[in-house]
Amino acid sequence: MKTINLRWMYPYYRHDEFVDVTDEVWAAMYQAKREMENYERRKVYHRAYYSLDAYSWLENYALEHSRSPEDILLEREEMTTRLYLIAALPVALAHATPTQARRVHAYYIAGIKQPEISRREGIHSSKVSVAIRRGLRNMRRCYDDLFQTE
Repeated sequence: MKTINLRWMYPYYRHDEFVDVTDEVWAAMYQAKREMENYERRKVYHRAYYSLDAYSWLENYALEHSRSPEDILLEREEMTTRLYLIAALPVALAHATPTQARRVHAYYIAGIKQPEISRREGIHSSKVSVAIRRGLRNMRRCYDDLFQTE
């Protein structure tokens, strides 16, 4: 026999109410409490703060559609590849000419627009676009060589 506080299970109780229950009843109540806490955590995780009464299927969809193990594995592989590419970025930029590397860095990493780059360097914007395109081509060749050697 276990003694439980009904206020633990039912929050609308204003005072402590202790009751003796069998072990099976206690286990069922404990399991139900855990499931409710898990439900609340899933609501927070899936950001299901909107009205779940909007559609009959919405609540189940929000709570039961999590990422599959295959999706998690693919995301990890993509992140590993992305980190590898970022680590090889200085080597790839070294394969472009200094002008191309400077303009690619300004456009993609610093986020400066092509007209602004052309205005700063005092050249026509088509020269900037050509330099960026050729710089990317040279970097792509470098990345291809890096991936083929593995």
